[in-house]
Amino acid sequence: MKLGGTRHIKRLAAPPVFPISRKRRHGKYTIRPSPGPHPMEYSIPIAVILRDILNYAKSLREARKILAQRLIYVDGRVITDYKFPVGIMDVLYIKGAEKYWRVFPHKRRIILHEIAPTEANIKIVRIIGKRYVNNGWIQLNLEDGRNILFKVSKEDDRKKVLDTYKTWDALKITLPEQKILDHFKLEEGAYGLIVGGAHAGEHGKILKISKQLMRKYHTAMIKTQTEETISTSLRYILVVGRDRPEISLP
Repeated sequence: MKLGGTRHIKRLAAPPVFPISRKRRHGKYTIRPSPGPHPMEYSIPIAVILRDILNYAKSLREARKILAQRLIYVDGRVITDYKFPVGIMDVLYIKGAEKYWRVFPHKRRIILHEIAPTEANIKIVRIIGKRYVNNGWIQLNLEDGRNILFKVSKEDDRKKVLDTYKTWDALKITLPEQKILDHFKLEEGAYGLIVGGAHAGEHGKILKISKQLMRKYHTAMIKTQTEETISTSLRYILVVGRDRPEISLP
């Protein structure tokens, strides 16, 4: 009889995004992320970031002590769970050190890109779903687990919101209030960041979108900063601006 998911994960079985040694001499197991805003395949536990990437802790014990002091913020919220999953586009802040990082994909891994404090209160996140809920509200479902509600009083207003905000479009929001600052459509001419696949981390202007019978098979051509043209799945593209990126990129 199945008893549900495990509470641990072996180093050898850890996702490629984990920046850890797979050698047995470092221990058989590593930290398994808690259920949260990002899937395990595209996130890193906050304790692994403190210990293995930023080197603010030498051990898990030290990482947990730092978290217990309420010094670590992700997207403007204090994080105390050492298993909390940190994923793409999240903003990490360490109180006291006064440093900010944004999480980006890089090939098969995840990297932290240091950003200015003025940029730390904004985030670009993709729309993955939308639905009409009771009492005249429309809910946008965002990729990092957030939901944004719109109050609509008329049928015309409801149709306008649903037609304006398409799935796979992106929103520029404030942190932690979730106020919408801008809306970026996934279209030719927009500036996109590839967040999945073999070209993860590349970014540039979307030259062409090729549509297929099913949307999950749509592809896009991107012209990178090095004048290289890359073809990738449309679902791997996060729009980060119109003519240029609205955030600093690595």
